[in-house]
Amino acid sequence: MTAMTASPTEIVQDLYAAFGRGDVAAIVDRFADDIRFIHSGAPQVPYAKDRRGKQEAAAFFADLAAAVDVLGFEPREYVEQGDRVVALGTWEARARSTGKTFRTDWAMLWVIADGKVRFYQAYENTLAGAEAFAR
Repeated sequence: MTAMTASPTEIVQDLYAAFGRGDVAAIVDRFADDIRFIHSGAPQVPYAKDRRGKQEAAAFFADLAAAVDVLGFEPREYVEQGDRVVALGTWEARARSTGKTFRTDWAMLWVIADGKVRFYQAYENTLAGAEAFAR
């Protein structure tokens, strides 16, 4: 879909589809240059950081791939209001450093402007991830 015709929800759905295909370039292409990208978590969770700018946000995907094997990722529901989309879902992963798995529900807030992601923040059970990375 083009940025002009896609709704914020459709853009987020496209991003999740690209994630499912492993197409990080398509995801990063939708990021605004000055994106703020927040994925919270305990210090032992390697990908959990507050990132600013397209380059730092893109590094999230390399950090995630180095840290976990994603076993499942399922967006289930979308709530759109203006330029904001909240997506609700669940994911499961295995920490590469320990072999421990974790599963958690998540909510992700996306703010879209001019077809680009300006802001992203994930909310999940950060204790589940921290326990999986704990040795």
